Amino acid sequence: MTELVLHQFESSPFCDKVRRLLHYKRRAYRTHEVPPTETLVRLRRLNPAGKVPVLEHGEAVVSDSTEIARYLEVTFPDPPIYPREPKARALCHILGDWADESLYFYEAWFRFGLSENAGEFSRRSSQSEPPLLRRATERALPTLMRNVLRLQGIGRKPPERVLADFDRHLDALEGGLGGGDWLVTDHLTVADVAVYAQVSCAAETAEAQGVVADHPRALAWMERVNAATSPPV
Repeated sequence: MTELVLHQFESSPFCDKVRRLLHYKRRAYRTHEVPPTETLVRLRRLNPAGKVPVLEHGEAVVSDSTEIARYLEVTFPDPPIYPREPKARALCHILGDWADESLYFYEAWFRFGLSENAGEFSRRSSQSEPPLLRRATERALPTLMRNVLRLQGIGRKPPERVLADFDRHLDALEGGLGGGDWLVTDHLTVADVAVYAQVSCAAETAEAQGVVADHPRALAWMERVNAATSPPV
C-alpha cells in the first residue's frame, strides 16, 4: 500500500482539517513536522508556494487543504465527505471558503493577535525548529502574524469589535445547523471539518472559549465532529 505523508505544522488549523479527514476516511498516514523556517527553502520542492499542508501519496503531491480534501474524496471515496446533490456540494464549497478565508483570521487573532496569548502559541509553533533558530522564530512570529492581521483588516479593529464579530459568526453557525446534526446534509461533510478546525483552534484560547461556551448548539456540534474525526483508539 502506498504511504501517505502529511507535511504539516501541527498547530495549523488547515493541517488539523486534513488530519481529521484522513481519520474519518480511516487512512493511515505519517506526518513530517515542518519547521517554519523550512518553508522558505526545502518545502518549496514540494509546494512552490512554501505552505503547508502538503500531502504526498506515491507520485502524487497535493498542496492546500481544500485540494487535499478533493484528492482524498476521489482516491478514497468511502465514507464520502462531499454530498452528491449539486446544491449541497455548492454549500460545502461556500462554507469551506468561509472557514478558510474568514474564520481563519479570527483564530489567528485569538492566538497571535492578543499579546497575552502570542507568547505561548509562538512557542508551540516553534518547537520543530533547530535550537539555534527556535528563540528567533518565537520572537518573530507574533510580529509576522500581527502584520498579516493588520493587512487583512481584523488586526485594525478594537478587541471588543472582534469578539462581537466572532460571536455573530457562531450565531450564524448555529443558524446553519438549524435542528440538524451537521451543517449541510444528514452526514458529516468537509464543510463540518473545515469550520470545526478553525473554531476549535480559536477555542484553545480562554477568550474564544468564553464565546463558544455561550453557544450550546455549536458546542454539541463540535463534540460530534471531534468524535467522528479523532484518530482511532
